[in-house]
This record gives sequence, C-alpha cells and structure tokens, in this order.
Amino acid sequence: MLLDLTPRQVVQVAGGRLPTSYQRALSGFRYGAGSVKLDLALDGPIPWNAADCRRAGTVHVGPTLADISAAEAAVARGEAPELPYVLVGQQSLFDPTRAPPGKHTVWAYCHVPHGSSVDMTDRILAQIERFAPGFRGRVLACHAMAPRDLQAYNENYVGGDIAGGSSGGLQLFFRPTRSLTPYTTPARGIYICSSSTPPGGGVHGMCGYHAARAALKRLA
Repeated sequence: MLLDLTPRQVVQVAGGRLPTSYQRALSGFRYGAGSVKLDLALDGPIPWNAADCRRAGTVHVGPTLADISAAEAAVARGEAPELPYVLVGQQSLFDPTRAPPGKHTVWAYCHVPHGSSVDMTDRILAQIERFAPGFRGRVLACHAMAPRDLQAYNENYVGGDIAGGSSGGLQLFFRPTRSLTPYTTPARGIYICSSSTPPGGGVHGMCGYHAARAALKRLA
C-alpha cells in the first residue's frame, strides 16, 4: 500500500499498524506556509504591461527578488504580506476548452502564514493590477479559497500547506522522519509516496518513483 498522504493522514489511516515510536516521529513533522487561491473568470486576457507575460502559461508576480524575499519573509514571521508574491496561471490562452469564446479563466495564489484567516483577495488582485492596468475591470467572477477551505477540499493540505510540509532546516533532507529509506515504514507493506518524502513538493513525480522502487526492493 503506497500512501500519497502527509504524516498526519498516515497516522489516521494506518496508525494501528505502526509502532508508537514511529507515530510520534510522524507527529513531529512540521507543516509549512498556507496558501490562498483565487479562481477567476475574465472578460478577456490579462492586459499585462509586459508583452512576454501575455504569452506565458504562468506568470510569477514579484516583481523583484527583493520584493519576493520581503513577501516570503513576512509569511515566515507569521504576517500576511501586503504585497504578496503571486503565481498566476493563464492556461486558457492556450486551451480554448477552458472558457467560452472571447473569455478566459485564470487562477492565482500566494503564500500566507500556516492556517491564516486573512482575506487576501484584494491584495492578490491589486498586485496583478499593478502590472496589468485594467485587469480588475475584466474580472467577471472570483472564487477564493483560504487555507481552511483548501484543507476542507483536501485533508493533505494541512493549514493550507499545498507542498506536503515545510522544507526548512533538516526537514529539507529528512522527511517525513530521519531515515535512509524514508519511503518505507516499520509496517510491512505500507509505504509513503507523497511530497512529504524527498525531494519534496514540485511537479516532478520523484517521490512516487522512489517510493515504488523502495517497495519493489523490499518485495524482491
């Protein structure tokens, strides 16, 4: 059984088959920053000032390294950033099935402190408007998901953490526990393949790949 779950859910699902000491180790796993996500319906594409942004599937709105660092540092201090670092996805530019003719859909998200209840909708929209004047006038509808909403949608998103746990400190390397084979558990036949294992969150599939290899090696 390969569990695409974070440690909290592993304990919930398989705790009865896991030693108490291993359950305690999983319970010490640290979750990371939360996220706020907006899904938007637009009456046209985002009118970015930068021409390249009008042709990009995703846009990282910072805009400078200093601005991005300041936004993420605020999150680390437990503060919701006034000028958030926003990731914008505008796939309907390339996939016409995502919106009616002439319309567009966009999603955008930013980091907030773990479990934050601050409404970031206006801050996210304002940050995009800074670099795409007239953007807000094209918004037909907006659906926002705060950290609690993300966790209700997917229990793996603990406190709005969509990356499977913090990558700070030693947890960058040792996740979900300190182990040379972090994909295996003390219970035979139970493996962890989520982004709570190395190399962590990202669109790469390597957590599942290594978990499958660990399972095959144990079964050999």
